[in-house]
Amino acid sequence: MKRNFILVIALIFLQGYNTVPDFWKSVPASVVNPARSISAPIFAPVPTSTFVIPPPAPAFIITSTSVPTNTPTPTVELNPSGVERVLIISFDGMRPDAIKAAEMTNLLKLIESSAYTFSARTITYPTTLPGHTSMLSGMCMDKHGMRWNANNLYRGYAKGTGIFDLTHAADMKSVMLVGKEKLRLIAEPDTTNDFEVFGTEALIAKAAIEIIPTDFDLMFLHFPTSDFRGHKYGWMSNSQFTALRESDDALRQVLAALDENGMRDSTLVIVTADHGGHDRTHDGTRVEDYLIPWIISGPGIIPQQLTDSVRTMDTAATAAYALGLPIPPEWDGIPVYEAFGTPAQDVHYSSGTCE
Repeated sequence: MKRNFILVIALIFLQGYNTVPDFWKSVPASVVNPARSISAPIFAPVPTSTFVIPPPAPAFIITSTSVPTNTPTPTVELNPSGVERVLIISFDGMRPDAIKAAEMTNLLKLIESSAYTFSARTITYPTTLPGHTSMLSGMCMDKHGMRWNANNLYRGYAKGTGIFDLTHAADMKSVMLVGKEKLRLIAEPDTTNDFEVFGTEALIAKAAIEIIPTDFDLMFLHFPTSDFRGHKYGWMSNSQFTALRESDDALRQVLAALDENGMRDSTLVIVTADHGGHDRTHDGTRVEDYLIPWIISGPGIIPQQLTDSVRTMDTAATAAYALGLPIPPEWDGIPVYEAFGTPAQDVHYSSGTCE
């Protein structure tokens, strides 16, 4: 009996703390393919604008595996679309249907000139650190190895080559302004020129506004409060809506700074989220935990509702494509070519923990 007790303790220790639970290794079919059980959210017309959000694109359809190609040597080339820099903004825990419900007027206005989908998907472990790592590394969780959702620095940084590794190799200026310290684990310190953690969206926006006049090549902003409020008061609660409106105002300030510095017309802006949520959690038991918005605006973008499937890993791939950077063969993400009016040149992988 003593020997059995020791074996049980050893197994618990080896499993680790705050790692991906066994549940997410085998997601129920009704969650993997939401079309089988739950329809994607439908957006009603916006009362304060002539803009109408049509029904979302069909749910993600699994396609065949693409064949990686050799990665060229990193070079800095101005994309023909006129993109000089990329700004990625993540609203932590923002469901697609919360945009209209929370009356996020600035984001709704941005959507009018954007290519967008409200049926994009995050990974099968829909949490902040793994989700954002896939977003910015272009890889599924099995490849980047960030299988925990805590600031466990002793476990090391994300594996593989992420978007910040690419910008660093190309001697580009990159910035990360975030609301959760654990996001440092996405990219090693020497790959970013500036990494700062702030407690509110207002402070994050303020820091971004101070950096914008000095220019940048890649900037990532993380707005955390909607996730905090969701866990405390519930997803789609009035308190979360208030947090989203505050984040929406931070978005307004950042976009205004780009305008004031004459940089808006040459900046590609991507707005998305790491996961959704329901009740007071995003434990992966509901399709609402997986659906995320994906909105892209800027030079070369054709305003439209996207029909091709979009995954969170496509964010890094699209940023690399816009900046003229090579896309590593191990990436699972692919550029959202449809947004640029270009036929898809690749398909998504159909295996791994991204499914």
